[in-house]
Amino acid sequence: MHGKSLQQMMPDAWPIFFRHRNPRPLQAQALPPLLSGNSILLSGPTASGKTEAVVAPLYQRHISFRRRQLAVIYVAPTKALVNDLYSRLDTYFGSKSSGMIRRYTGDHHEFADPYGTFLLLTTPEALDSLQLLNPAKFVGVRAVVVDEIHLLHGNARGQQLRHVLNRIQNNCHAPIHPKDVFQRVGVTATIDDMDEVCRYWLGDNSATIAVREQREIALTQIDLQVQQKTEKAQLAAGAIREWLLLNNPRKVIVFGNSRNGTQSMARALHESLGDTKWPVYWHTGILSKGERERIEEAMKGDRFGVCVATSTLEVGVDIGDVDAVILYDPPLSVGSFLQRIGRGNRKTDICRVVALCSNGEEIILIRALYHCAVNGILDDTHEFDRPSVRFQQVLSFAWKGISRDKTPLRLKNLAQVMSDEQNDEVVSDMLTTGGLHAIGDALVPSDYFMDQGERRLIHTVIAGGGNVQITDGSSGEALFALPRRPVSPGLMFVRGEIKKIVVSAEGVMSLERTRHNRDELVQLPTTRGKRWLSRKVVWAIAELSGEDPRIWKYESGRITTWGGEYNKLLVLLVKINCPSPHDKVNADEYSLKSLYALPEITPKNVKDWASELEKNPGILPHDVSTFGDNSRYFQNLGVELQRKEVFRSIPFRGFIKWLDECVVE
Repeated sequence: MHGKSLQQMMPDAWPIFFRHRNPRPLQAQALPPLLSGNSILLSGPTASGKTEAVVAPLYQRHISFRRRQLAVIYVAPTKALVNDLYSRLDTYFGSKSSGMIRRYTGDHHEFADPYGTFLLLTTPEALDSLQLLNPAKFVGVRAVVVDEIHLLHGNARGQQLRHVLNRIQNNCHAPIHPKDVFQRVGVTATIDDMDEVCRYWLGDNSATIAVREQREIALTQIDLQVQQKTEKAQLAAGAIREWLLLNNPRKVIVFGNSRNGTQSMARALHESLGDTKWPVYWHTGILSKGERERIEEAMKGDRFGVCVATSTLEVGVDIGDVDAVILYDPPLSVGSFLQRIGRGNRKTDICRVVALCSNGEEIILIRALYHCAVNGILDDTHEFDRPSVRFQQVLSFAWKGISRDKTPLRLKNLAQVMSDEQNDEVVSDMLTTGGLHAIGDALVPSDYFMDQGERRLIHTVIAGGGNVQITDGSSGEALFALPRRPVSPGLMFVRGEIKKIVVSAEGVMSLERTRHNRDELVQLPTTRGKRWLSRKVVWAIAELSGEDPRIWKYESGRITTWGGEYNKLLVLLVKINCPSPHDKVNADEYSLKSLYALPEITPKNVKDWASELEKNPGILPHDVSTFGDNSRYFQNLGVELQRKEVFRSIPFRGFIKWLDECVVE
């Protein structure tokens, strides 16, 4: 090996990807740093070949250094994306050697022996479980790739994954060759602060590679003129039918923002398109593995199809030759808009998009999202350390020590075992609240958490979970897994049919055929509260409306700030710093409102208040909610650690940056 470049050592590696096409600019830019052993953050448009740009040089290093066991871990945020990548990469490498690409998720346990494997595809939760119980399988890893990193940066799942990746890197055996260094790679289509992402995920010496040329967006807006909310699905179904018959696409994806909304849309489309060539599918995260994959395969293999989906198909899944994307609901962020429209026309340079608008506000919102997309304006992201995620990590190791190793986790070896020296505060809290018990110096989970561990429910930080099963009444096959029971009985749309939920005497829920298919659909449990528009989107709305969003506008009981999600912090600061009756002020994405005359609060006033709160978290009200999504174990923290996590969730940096851009006339 000495004295020769990697390209000279294995000149036949590149044809795996480029035998039938020339390298794209993104791939050509990624080649030199990855071959040289650098860690990189790779940013480029959807369908620009980012996966190939990363995997090809990592494989060339793999064969050049003559590795014999698992060398690359490729993490994707969803099972659907893992399945899609597995199909693509296994096809690429199948001619070289069987078993080089393996998959391990909650649905597919296809990784047993690290020898002879080049790359493992997995999700954050599956990797957490696998690394915890089988750390020896990862001692030869030389690179980790995090796909769609923007979906993990800034949330609890991302922090969980970073803990796992740190352990994998710390526990790896030293390589035979000194140039066989450990690499970290992030892949994204939409991320704003690339330097911050590198700092959190890849290390200070990582490089960024960005291709900002987005595909052209061919946007068509259809005004539905909805008078009542209950009319939307039927009006949208009629508009989509008309558009399909006029344009004659083969396959489309229809995106909505909620489970209940997309189910209503799927039902209405099924009824509207019953006499056409387009079957209708409903894809959502509560579907069982079998049903989810059946839909994905149908959209890939069949000639025609309409798939109504929530954000489960938002990430880089290729479910077939999708000719267009239809937005049933407007997304609430630029990132979500780019992800959704990027699912269509992936083999061309044009994103064909149809936006259904219920009213004038949605028309303006779609135009603002389009404006941000074509001008490269991306949302802010706030990242912070969450004690609730550390709780999950400590719990996992404590459970493993008792249940599997028969060697308990101990305070004296906590940092060494977990490859992390910052968990003492969380352990102390867990001992106080009863999540852990100290028997001698051994750390033992409570009976409840031991049971959770045996049921393999401790490897996720996602709140909720699908514990309530709904089966097919004929076959007994599981079709849905809900976080809790539906709030009312009703119908569900599944497999092209309207079925009724029936509850047996034992409480088992199943779906049965029914003649009463005009009854109401069941209202499924929701997982999120109101989502606020991002500040960048609100500013675009202001500019397109002829307003200057930098200028705050003052009226008697209203201050228009155009702050987007930052108005949540602004109203909190007003309540802390302004005497009654201003503690009754409310806010939305555009303004602060009160029944009483508001003082002329300036951006400078607010910046001073924010600086004071950042220095003195003790003035934070006890009843304030977190600014981020609560992770699974937030409620298990003691009161003080909950307050600490809430305080850390406040996006001070982005908030101050926004205020610095604002002015007063």
